[in-house]
Amino acid sequence: MINQSIEILIPAYNEEKNIEEVVQKSLSWLKSQTKNYLVTVVDDGSSDNTGKILDLLAKKNKHANIIHHRKNLGIGKAWRTLYNASSKDIVFTCPADQQFDPLDFSKAMPYLSADIISIYRPKKYDYSLFRILLTNAHRLIIRIFFGLNIKDINWVKMYKKRFLKELDLKLQSGLIETEILVKAKKRNARIVQVEAPYYFRPYGKSRGAGLRNISQTISELIRLCQIIIKFK
Repeated sequence: MINQSIEILIPAYNEEKNIEEVVQKSLSWLKSQTKNYLVTVVDDGSSDNTGKILDLLAKKNKHANIIHHRKNLGIGKAWRTLYNASSKDIVFTCPADQQFDPLDFSKAMPYLSADIISIYRPKKYDYSLFRILLTNAHRLIIRIFFGLNIKDINWVKMYKKRFLKELDLKLQSGLIETEILVKAKKRNARIVQVEAPYYFRPYGKSRGAGLRNISQTISELIRLCQIIIKFK
């Protein structure tokens, strides 16, 4: 058990068959780590029963905090809502699709002195070739433009809340995690990378990148460059 408080942040969209398992495992793991803990989930305008399931979980457990978006705003705005709502000393991020097991957060616990812990997946993905190429291209661009060598940019993280507050986040797209990491590097933050297993999604399908996403990403990368130039 540690003296610091811990929170797990989960964005969820149409994950009615996955979300209860993820939340329950998150609560169970947190209970074994600290007395002061919370799981905060954003239901990002789900059209299935995700929101109802989350509300029932919150009624049964005071450590579950649920936020609802009236409509689907996208992953970037879901993360913004979660980061703004977070209240504990240590903040972990977690997907809602069971492709990460919250019990594996234990692999990060020996490195809590870091400002950020970036958990990365083994190289064997269930991604399509197109998505693998996009992921590698994203990593290469971030390395060239910002000198940031992170193995898995858009995956599970640990942030210190006090540090996260200092970054004055601007983006509301899927590149918000890239913004955090690039700003952290500029602040000389200590970033530790830890490997953890990657699991197949048991229910539903991943919402991968399309041509529209690529266009938005390029536009947001240009905006990110402008943001970082001004950031001190």
